[in-house]
Amino acid sequence: MREAVASALAELSRRDERASDMARLALDTLAPDQDLQRLNQHIVQRFCWYELPVRFQNSPDDQLFAVRSLGHLFQLLQLYRYANVCSSPETTTLFKLYENDHTAGLAMFERLMWESGVEPPDLPELTWGTAVGDVELSARRETAAALELAISLGDIRPGKRGWRPAQERFARSFLTHPDQRGLSHLDRVREERVRAWLSSTAHPHRQRLWPLMGQLIAGTDVPRDAQSAMAPLCRLLDLASEGIALTQIGYISPSVVRSLCEDFGWQSTPNPPRSETDATQIIALHQVLRSMRAVRRSGRRLELTRRGQQLRDDPESLWQAATETLCRTGGIQQASAETLLGILLTRSPQGLGSHARRGASDAESAERVLTESGWRPVEPPVPAGRHAAAHRRTAETSSDQVRAMVMAVGWLLEALGLVVGDENVGRRELTPVGRAFAIACLHKSAVAPRAVV
Repeated sequence: MREAVASALAELSRRDERASDMARLALDTLAPDQDLQRLNQHIVQRFCWYELPVRFQNSPDDQLFAVRSLGHLFQLLQLYRYANVCSSPETTTLFKLYENDHTAGLAMFERLMWESGVEPPDLPELTWGTAVGDVELSARRETAAALELAISLGDIRPGKRGWRPAQERFARSFLTHPDQRGLSHLDRVREERVRAWLSSTAHPHRQRLWPLMGQLIAGTDVPRDAQSAMAPLCRLLDLASEGIALTQIGYISPSVVRSLCEDFGWQSTPNPPRSETDATQIIALHQVLRSMRAVRRSGRRLELTRRGQQLRDDPESLWQAATETLCRTGGIQQASAETLLGILLTRSPQGLGSHARRGASDAESAERVLTESGWRPVEPPVPAGRHAAAHRRTAETSSDQVRAMVMAVGWLLEALGLVVGDENVGRRELTPVGRAFAIACLHKSAVAPRAVV
């Protein structure tokens, strides 16, 4: 293969020495050691449409000369598909667009990549990340190469009717196909992400979740009883479809609160409740629906969004949305959910797990884990001359804030009937559906794509 490259470069040099030098430099960037077997259409397109015009500081004329020289080299190597990328009118147009409007150039680059068909599509099972490990990088490269082959064989026809579903089916089949060890690309990517998630130095509370690694990688199917667990959320969505009256400060009206407590047998303090703040279950349900963007406030009414309407008609999608939302909020709120779910999942059936002790509530246990891990709400600086006692009260208030966030997660689990037992002494346990819910929440947090920070 290297002999073929050397021969092609020599031939190009006889025609145009400068073009040969530029083509050699470009090829060394694309395929180190001139290993053409590592090339694929996705790599060539990304180089021509993004890396060369954006990352290299040559003049636009030099960049265009480089890409055309590379195209001549590909012609001599009989790599005609790659040569066409270099010489296409779209490439020339894109270079000019970058020069005049960088943002518009990036938009055109993304559109061209997608229209080519070799850009691996996002799937429900896997959204590609921007900050990736070696396993994911390899999986994406191999998926792109497989898509290129499928296009050349006519199994996927970009631009033709139905090509996108065909592309997704092919990508899913490729990513989920097991190797000789029984592991697929998807399995390996998930394992890499879960290990990185558990090892994150920015989230030391996750160190206690290592015993759950296998479950976090595998996730769990939607259980048969999911519809029953989602009933309170569905009921609120039903009411929101007609508009729920809100108080002046945005709470659900007392009459609706009392009706929900009666229908689901929820206890409140006082009983009957006088407002939403008296029913912790409704506070939790209201908050999670807002986080899911299933409802929105319009004046003095709580209304259903388009997403809310879709979730209302599909309890399984509602389950997926709820499990995805709980541990994807960020910051201390997400850490609280992850910690409490981890405590409940690792607890023995007798409620004597390593993270719980008789006499300590789940909220206290989770709050202790978080504070020992270094989590603190941001506190205002102590003014000069402030007494130590006043500073201690501020620290205690911060601790109460962390505990309140943990308690809010517990309220949601109670509202959905996912836990049983006495929370006040750390004897609470997840129901079978609750375990599926907790695993799904942590799984979706752990396998979510990492973003560049």
